[in-house]
Amino acid sequence: MTGSPICPTRRGLLGTAAALGAGALARPALAQSLRGTTLVFASWGGAYQEAQKVCYCEPFAAETGARVVQDGPMNAARFRTMAESGAPDWDVVDVTINTLFTGTHDGLLEKIDTSVVDTSRIAPQFVHEYGIGCIAWSYNLAYNTKTFPAGRRPTTWADLFDTRKFPGKRTMLDQPTANLEAALMADGVAPADLYPLDVERALRKIDTIKAQTVFWTTNSQSQQLFVDEEVSVGIILNGRAYDASRKGADIGIAWEGNIQSVDYLVVPKGSKNRAAAMKLIDVMTRAENQAKLASMIAYAPTNPAAFKDIDPALAPWLSTSPENTRKGFVINAEWWRQNERRLMERWAAWKLAR
Repeated sequence: MTGSPICPTRRGLLGTAAALGAGALARPALAQSLRGTTLVFASWGGAYQEAQKVCYCEPFAAETGARVVQDGPMNAARFRTMAESGAPDWDVVDVTINTLFTGTHDGLLEKIDTSVVDTSRIAPQFVHEYGIGCIAWSYNLAYNTKTFPAGRRPTTWADLFDTRKFPGKRTMLDQPTANLEAALMADGVAPADLYPLDVERALRKIDTIKAQTVFWTTNSQSQQLFVDEEVSVGIILNGRAYDASRKGADIGIAWEGNIQSVDYLVVPKGSKNRAAAMKLIDVMTRAENQAKLASMIAYAPTNPAAFKDIDPALAPWLSTSPENTRKGFVINAEWWRQNERRLMERWAAWKLAR
């Protein structure tokens, strides 16, 4: 997808969302019921967490009287340390599906209280005993539209590794997730045949561009690398590319082989604000709130009713649009749960090797 999307300005969206959150969502059951309570919400920082703050946390605070403190960015090791301590600093956390599966297996999460969280409004595939899906998103191949004009743009993962046809600095995640899948697809493996991943084959493929690659550690950094034109092609989340494009960056994304996943809202084991945390999650799943967030950062909602309030011009940027869904696949979170620790160690060793 190229060019700037047709949508309201970010300033306007923020103002509208804040106004709606402050006044339009009064519900007697929650009205000022949590005055004096402070919750800590942790997410991934940058444009995404700012959108969550405006679309979720501010309406919740206005409605309940609670104070919501922002923290992050989310870090799996820090999350684990907190949950294992039994006294986590975070109350509601936005996590990847990998962390959901691992946290469930290792007893790091509180069960979702379905007497508080209305799970009936969420698509069934996004409802888990220990987490509620909040966004659907994808890893995409991104490129600088100025460096690669129309007709000469990368379209497949193989193009990420073709430094002659598509010269310039690359960027990938500083972790194996998605990198390994992208490398194997570039090396000719069909999405249906990816798992179990041939790790060493994937690393050998990434070796071919390792010296030209900047490895990003946060989603905000990945976006900034394209904004500052430090890289010309690489892996980025679709919503981050959308936000960069909306702010004027020369960025486009390809959808062939997009790697799809879901973020979940969870409560770490031992949260001292468990009851209030469940109420915040419930507000986060309302259709009007999810629609506003999608309009700000192009991550698809998990509440189907939200789509009626989303500008059709956003569809090409959403991983759940029919055409984009058809071109991609859902990451195998269970395989990653079983192998992530081992592969993080392997990735670290590979990074250190010349």
